[in-house]
Amino acid sequence: MNEDPFVATAMAAAEEVLAPPLSIRRGASLLYQVTVDNHLQIKVNPKKPMRGHSAFQTDLCVFETLDAETSIPRVVLEFKPGLSTHDVLIYSAKARKHKQIYPYLRYGLVIGNEAKVPGKFFTHNEALDFCVACSSYKANRLYEIISRLLKAEVQASRQLEKVAFGDTAVHVFRSDVDLDEGIGKVV
Repeated sequence: MNEDPFVATAMAAAEEVLAPPLSIRRGASLLYQVTVDNHLQIKVNPKKPMRGHSAFQTDLCVFETLDAETSIPRVVLEFKPGLSTHDVLIYSAKARKHKQIYPYLRYGLVIGNEAKVPGKFFTHNEALDFCVACSSYKANRLYEIISRLLKAEVQASRQLEKVAFGDTAVHVFRSDVDLDEGIGKVV
C-alpha cells in the first residue's frame, strides 16, 4: 500500500484539529546541526532550514508560529508503508539529531501496512516518541487517531519546552507508555 493515502488522511486531520498559532506543513526541512565556521559565523539560517544544508526533510511537521518571522517545529510525522529494522534505526537517528536542535520536538512514525506496532520498534528505537500502525483502522478511525495523537503530542512538546528552558520545575519524570489508552482502543 502506498503511503500517500495515509499522509493525506493525516494532513486532513491535522488541518481540522490544529488552529492558529499551529499549522501543518508537508515536506518541511528541520535542522540537524548548527555549525560555526572558522570566523565564528553560523553557517545555516535557523529560521529557514534547507534540505542539504544541515537539514533533513520531514513528511509532515506541525509548527507553532511565535511571530511573523518565527515558527518552531512541535511534532514530526514520518510515513512508511511497512516497517523494517533499518527504518527504525534510521528514523530514530534522525529524531535524535533533530532533538539536539529542538529539544521539545516530538517525533514519530505512521506505518500503513502493519496492524500493530512490531516488536522491532521497541527493540531498536532510541529517540522516536510514538508509532501508529494503521492497517487495522478504517479511514475515519485513522483520522480520529491522528487528531487525538497530534493534540497530545503538541501538549507534550509545550511541556518539554518549558522544562528544556527552565520555565517549570520537574520533581518526577517517567516515560509514558500510554499505548492505546489515550487515543482509543482499536474497534
